[in-house]
Amino acid sequence: MSVLSLTGVCLSFPRGRRHVIRVLDEVTLELDAGETVAVLAQRAQGKTSLLRVAAGIERPDRGQVCFEGEDLWSFSERRRSRLLGGQIGWVGPVAPDLDLPMLANVALPLFAACGKSEAYARATAALERVGARECAQQFWGSLADWERALVAVAQGIAREPALLLVDDLTLSLGLGETEEVTRLLTTLAGELGFAVLMSVSDSDATQWSRRFATLAGGELLETRRRSPPVEGNIIDFPGVVKPGANDPRHGISS
Repeated sequence: MSVLSLTGVCLSFPRGRRHVIRVLDEVTLELDAGETVAVLAQRAQGKTSLLRVAAGIERPDRGQVCFEGEDLWSFSERRRSRLLGGQIGWVGPVAPDLDLPMLANVALPLFAACGKSEAYARATAALERVGARECAQQFWGSLADWERALVAVAQGIAREPALLLVDDLTLSLGLGETEEVTRLLTTLAGELGFAVLMSVSDSDATQWSRRFATLAGGELLETRRRSPPVEGNIIDFPGVVKPGANDPRHGISS
């Protein structure tokens, strides 16, 4: 059973009184546990809208969106809200609402689900897993862009999702940093068993996805690679853990 299944999804937005822009046109996609799909599109081509539809935030005009075999729009609004931030995680390069140390920002959304002590334990383990342990007591404003990306990934995996939606996380990163973050996401998905659907604006960000797609004019076209790049193509950065360097489940329950 697929974690995420989109079938014949269409989404349009009005522009002015008489015009309609179709951003998704009969989009069909299936994503299984452990898989990563990168969707490459230029600005205003609908890649964030695609993620919003997958998250159950935006209702499509037509088509079906299923999460773990169930139609998302058969759920109550309350149940969809619970899924988002729980089994469905959202990651993006957005500053946190509260000006707190990064460890607290990663832990805070977990308080209601598992209590304060467990939330901090999971947040600590997630930061360590992505190689951002040194960021735990730092504030958002003091972090470099690639550190912010790592912290965002940590917040996503700390929630132990089945599906992680990643919105243009690498937009402000350099080539080596982009490859490092996308390699990390792909590796975590395979090792921890969640699915990743990520939107990207640069083809460099698709290199570590065996599956990637382009989105233009509302049409999603998918390509499959036989194998990812070799390890030697990746630039290592201080504090970033190479996938496989630690036990992937260290401190994170399955």
